[in-house]
Amino acid sequence: MSGILEALGAHEIADGTLAARVEEGELGQTVADLAGHGARFADLFGTPDSAGVTGRLVYALDREQRYVVLETPLTDLGHPPISDLEPAAFVEECELFEQVGIRPSGDKPLNRILMPPHAEETFPLLGGGRRAVAPRELHAPHHVRGEAFEFPFGPVRVAGWESLYMGLVTTGEEVLDLYLFHWHKHRGIERRLVGLDPARALFLVERTEGLSAVAMSVAYCRAVEAAGGDEPPPNPAASTRTIALELERIYNHAQAVALLCQTTGLSVGQAQAEIALEQLLRVNLASFGHRYLFGVVTLGGVRRAPDAELLRRLLPDAVDEFRRAVGALLRTNSHVDRLEACGIVSEEAAQRLALVGPVARGSGIDVDSRRDHPWTSEAIAPEVATRTGGDVLARMEVMVAEVEESRRLVLELLPEAGSARTEVPSRAGVGLGWAESPRGEALAFVCLDGDGRIARVRLRPASVRNWRSFDDAARARNVFTDVPIIEASFWQTVAGFAR
Repeated sequence: MSGILEALGAHEIADGTLAARVEEGELGQTVADLAGHGARFADLFGTPDSAGVTGRLVYALDREQRYVVLETPLTDLGHPPISDLEPAAFVEECELFEQVGIRPSGDKPLNRILMPPHAEETFPLLGGGRRAVAPRELHAPHHVRGEAFEFPFGPVRVAGWESLYMGLVTTGEEVLDLYLFHWHKHRGIERRLVGLDPARALFLVERTEGLSAVAMSVAYCRAVEAAGGDEPPPNPAASTRTIALELERIYNHAQAVALLCQTTGLSVGQAQAEIALEQLLRVNLASFGHRYLFGVVTLGGVRRAPDAELLRRLLPDAVDEFRRAVGALLRTNSHVDRLEACGIVSEEAAQRLALVGPVARGSGIDVDSRRDHPWTSEAIAPEVATRTGGDVLARMEVMVAEVEESRRLVLELLPEAGSARTEVPSRAGVGLGWAESPRGEALAFVCLDGDGRIARVRLRPASVRNWRSFDDAARARNVFTDVPIIEASFWQTVAGFAR
């Protein structure tokens, strides 16, 4: 890998982040070289500027504990389909066309991702102007033959579930095919942030994916801090950010387990898990002032320190309540039988699609940005839980193990936590930030103009990565009633995808 980076002329732009300039004609070979040497695809997006569009490809070099951002001038139909070389990049390749009007060469079909049908006039390009052609009205290829039929499900679903359209091809039991439309939830957050002061923009960033409010805020703030050339926040603030991230992970995993019980019809188990969840949310409120931990993170640090005494007293009891509920669930055969061999994501598929978080770790992929891309030398490396089954049960077991590890990290970091904050200078620059959300690696890229205002923000929650494999998991020898169970075990958000 060092030889490839040297040949690219990669240079450090911030702690843990490299950048390299690549010409458009060389992009295909560069992608093939990085993928062939174990670099993990993380993101692809475009930034309009005075010269046209600058494309940015982000790769995670997990072994080197660094990210590399490839910058290349992009023209419409001027580069090979990146998703042919890197299948994980298909969603981002579609977004690239919708946001900045850039298509790969050839005639590769591109699905709608953010843009509803017939919305071309109300969804102009980020840099202004219009697309050369409209996105095609496509979905995953499928065939309805014999006694099979297509069952439309959504976008309006039961209370508490986000707007999502599923097209299921079924015989009434077996799921033969499935495709998704996420765009009913699209809010245009990246577009709305252009021109804002970075501090003011944090309010919207935090709401990109409400159940990952801390993770998205941390990733964004770290990107702005890097763009401003600022040093990382003092260790007390870094520790407080980590504690908030771990508390966010704990309550999310508890909520996912409660939802799994709902989808398997286990009402007693659901009630027990929700009792634990309510206790955990009350711990968040008492220690940070918000049940879902909004308002904790700010530019240059954090707004408040946690109540250490309260956390030491209440958190262990709440996690023990969750552990008792899980113990009962795992002894209930009618529940476990629904999870085993259900919604399988193979290790090969997880690797090919660059999945992250519990979805990847449940398929044997040992990836965790807390360990692979630590913020500071004092960071505490977690014990990363993995399973090899790739099914719903494996993903649940990873979440349960992570709750215990997160409790350990919170209690270990409490003596170092504080509310320190530094001033972030307003200057032109670019920066990449990251955090390990409950769903996996969350990224944010920020480009600031000469006045220190936002010229471009790219927000990539983990849901953008992991929804890519949901349809494959649903087709893997499952029946119609397995689909809600699989969705609960993925525990992704539609808002985080269709931001």
